[in-house]
Amino acid sequence: MKSVAWGETSPVMRVRRRAVLVAALLLLAGGIAAFLVPSRQSGRGAVPARDDDARRVLRDLAAWDAATHDERRAAAAWVAARTDGFAFDGTETFGFDGHRHEIAVFAHAATGLEFSLVPGGTFLMGSPEGEWERESREGPQHSVTIPGAFLLCRTETTQAAWERVMGTNPTTGTIGADQPVENVSWDDAHTFCGKTGLRLPSESEWEYACRAGTTTPWWSGDDQADLARAAWYRGDQNAWTRFVNRVLGWVGRPPPATGHFAVAQKDANPFGLHDVHGNVSELCEDAWHDDYDRAPTDGAAWRRKEGGRIARGGSWQHYADYARSAFRSWVGPGARYAYVGFRPAKSVAP
Repeated sequence: MKSVAWGETSPVMRVRRRAVLVAALLLLAGGIAAFLVPSRQSGRGAVPARDDDARRVLRDLAAWDAATHDERRAAAAWVAARTDGFAFDGTETFGFDGHRHEIAVFAHAATGLEFSLVPGGTFLMGSPEGEWERESREGPQHSVTIPGAFLLCRTETTQAAWERVMGTNPTTGTIGADQPVENVSWDDAHTFCGKTGLRLPSESEWEYACRAGTTTPWWSGDDQADLARAAWYRGDQNAWTRFVNRVLGWVGRPPPATGHFAVAQKDANPFGLHDVHGNVSELCEDAWHDDYDRAPTDGAAWRRKEGGRIARGGSWQHYADYARSAFRSWVGPGARYAYVGFRPAKSVAP
């Protein structure tokens, strides 16, 4: 038998060491992947909470975050048991820095869409004086309390979901099952919601869910450089684009951007919602008002029969200023545009 000198290794030992090294690398890679990619904890087997316990956990974001994982699962199971057509699929953790939340995800049978369970809470609606590109229509900034949890679609309504319910596809841009449906009016969205037991979110619900506990111009941060990971949009705002937008108007704008993109390609916000900034603007239930003077403070929609309807979030053909969490725009209730879609909601029984 051949001897091995000190400091040398036999072929067998070298093979063993390589195997150990490969195994260690695989374990490390798996750990990194688990950290970077949200891992959904199954909702299977979750037992509904008692009424008082569920309401306590769901009443506001602080109570939701303070609850244990099992308490959040039980509260989500309670919601599923009381909400027709929805199944509790599990929980995932979303967010960044100090804005990280474990969110319950639901599957909606009629549309095939996923919904986030958004806990209630209180927030400042509108933009503060001095925010970059702020407009008077975004004020006065005021406190709004969303009195309880509600379900909100994790993406804009897709063309697949629209065709599944309506049997047609009105989209004028890129066609695809996972592309957002557009060229639909506020009236059209109401028809879709009526067929599926859903509704449009109020403007305050929309902004509360878009911000997801943040107070910066976009949920992703306070710099335009932070927006690229969260939104499909025309580009950063600068002196030239501001002049084109505010002085020359639509006639003076450069050729439009390429169009909308498949949903859920950008990062989700801390409530697990994709594309709240950019891609397509999202219709809300509220009628247009020039500012927030005498606006509701309880999360309800601000209705009236006449006038335009709220659209939020900016779109693929708008610059970064229109994608801000506080930016407001409006469209006629029967108007259809290639950059306007919607994100449905569902009330949770109290």
